[in-house]
Amino acid sequence: MINVETRLASNDQTQVPQAILGCIETLNQGYEFLETLTQEDYVFIAQPHVTSSIGEHFRHWLDLFHAIKLNSVQIDYNIRRRGHLVERSLDVAQQEITELLEWLSTLPFDQLNQTVRVKTEVMLSQTHVEQVFSSFVREITFAALHATHHFAMARVVASLRGVESGSDFGVAPTTATYLRAQ
Repeated sequence: MINVETRLASNDQTQVPQAILGCIETLNQGYEFLETLTQEDYVFIAQPHVTSSIGEHFRHWLDLFHAIKLNSVQIDYNIRRRGHLVERSLDVAQQEITELLEWLSTLPFDQLNQTVRVKTEVMLSQTHVEQVFSSFVREITFAALHATHHFAMARVVASLRGVESGSDFGVAPTTATYLRAQ
């Protein structure tokens, strides 16, 4: 994995935005979790409890980050890579996370408040794509929070395989704040 902290420290800005740090923290969590798995764990489907493998969950949230990285002005969340090698290869998932960490560490901070157009399907019963305006920082934050949701599902699958994960893996930031206050 790349040393993101060194790279961020060399950035022109004196203070790294918390949204970028949060995304990096999330991606690092995902990478560290993958280091605890075998290839067999990564592709295991724990039916009837969970109908997707850890690899499929990782491919899904990685797709969100890729949609943002691909076009940071008009983000199309309908672009998915179902069946892609990242669903079946632990090494490919780790490589993609490393590439996203690299991208985040070199992201111009002034891009964060840029207005973006987001396209996404919004109905289950029929195909309907909605376009909305958002900000770049909101969308990378959404992608990180969505990854956390999929981490929780991956944690379930891993536990059914006897793989332990960190106590904070798959825990949302708001939940962590709540737990710290208890």
